[in-house]
Amino acid sequence: MSERGVFIGKLIIPRDREFYEIRNPADTRQVVAKFPRLRRDDAREAIGVAKEAFAKWGKTLPVERARILYKVADIIESRADEMARTLTLEEGKTLPDSMFEVVRTVNLLRFYAGLITRGQGKVISSQDRNTIIMTTREPLGVISVITPWNFPLSLPAWKIIPAIATGNTVVWKPASITPTIAYELVKAFYDAGLPEGVLNLVTGSASEVGDELVTNKDVDAITFTGSLQTGKEINEKVGRMNRFIRVQLELGGKNATVLSKNGDINLAVELTARSAFGLTGQACTATSRFLVPEDMHDEVLSKLIERTKKIVVGNGLKSGVDMGPLASKEQYDKILSYIEIGRNEGAKLVYGGQPIKGSEEFDHGYFVMPTIFDGVTPDMRIAKEEIFGPVLAVMTYRTLDEAIDIVNSTEYGLIAGIVTRDISEAAKFTEGVKVGVVKVNKPTIGLEPWVPYGGVKGSGNDMYKEMGEEAVEFFTRIKAIYVGY
Repeated sequence: MSERGVFIGKLIIPRDREFYEIRNPADTRQVVAKFPRLRRDDAREAIGVAKEAFAKWGKTLPVERARILYKVADIIESRADEMARTLTLEEGKTLPDSMFEVVRTVNLLRFYAGLITRGQGKVISSQDRNTIIMTTREPLGVISVITPWNFPLSLPAWKIIPAIATGNTVVWKPASITPTIAYELVKAFYDAGLPEGVLNLVTGSASEVGDELVTNKDVDAITFTGSLQTGKEINEKVGRMNRFIRVQLELGGKNATVLSKNGDINLAVELTARSAFGLTGQACTATSRFLVPEDMHDEVLSKLIERTKKIVVGNGLKSGVDMGPLASKEQYDKILSYIEIGRNEGAKLVYGGQPIKGSEEFDHGYFVMPTIFDGVTPDMRIAKEEIFGPVLAVMTYRTLDEAIDIVNSTEYGLIAGIVTRDISEAAKFTEGVKVGVVKVNKPTIGLEPWVPYGGVKGSGNDMYKEMGEEAVEFFTRIKAIYVGY
């Protein structure tokens, strides 16, 4: 495929920059696209362009911003099949999962288009006569958006859309392995009539482009999703800048699904298999630990293995495939290394644990079998560290209090799920787990766009939520106005 450009005010193809290849993780012989490896100066230019565009966009009426967002939604909807296919080619997930991202992005556009035309301030009673007090919300300015590769369309969308909807301008650095679908998203915005410079797309290394987006003095806020380590580094850099800007950090997870003694075994097995191995386990919301009562262990494990055997692994473009490849060679090597760590720690490998090779379909891709470890204890690395792949740790417990303690025993606090028929158990679990989202009789994967989302502890700085009406709070500041008459 042809070389693609970036958006710095408008579409440009910088011929004086090195281009790198994006390859299909299901078949690395296939080049999806080529993108320029930008430099720090390019990111600095994009920030300058965004700052200049903000002067006008920040004063654009909400109804006009909403009109553009509705048009972007219509355009993406009309290109849904093409965009889903591009996403699968680039990231590897199945076509239905890619289509889910496209649909979610359309829903986000329409949700925020409707939201911003409603009142964003309020009127407050005064202690003085002949006085009206009101509040308004104003945009911040230039927003740096830095996103990962695992949800390369819908995750950036739930940052970019509310940012633009509320009058900010954006400089977006997508993950280096998934810029093609990012390009298509930005193109849809400009095809809908978005003014030049409001949304800028820059590709390149984290050390140059990403660092500029974090440290540039003209950036007014940073929203980042990625690893805990990178989140800590961003937080430290911002702390050294000797100025106050908003930072939103959504980091990793080590999510658990707990089967209660009063829970439906078949439902728990189904939800866990879907949450652990759907999306190839490459979701911060994936189930990584499955906690079962000791006296139910053998039956549950047997059913879990049988269910996992039915998972069809293959190229995500093919019909009937449940689990695609890992997204990159780096991911492939990382998952295989964690499988080896699990073996060395003494966990019992009861299913999978091998790369899939030996045929034309698999020999050129990053395919690994869905993997189950049994006999996992809380002190093991595979029970504590975010693996971010199709590796599930089965653990046992005696009481619900012990299960809650195990859920809380990692440094992460993103999502926890429980399968139970007892409303009292569900309430106790919900109150006891230290996470940002609780799922009861539901898979840990899957989020609705109008619901606030975010983690605690090592899963995020927990200052502002993403999605829902609450997302507006990060991208706007409140101004109080006293009017005497």
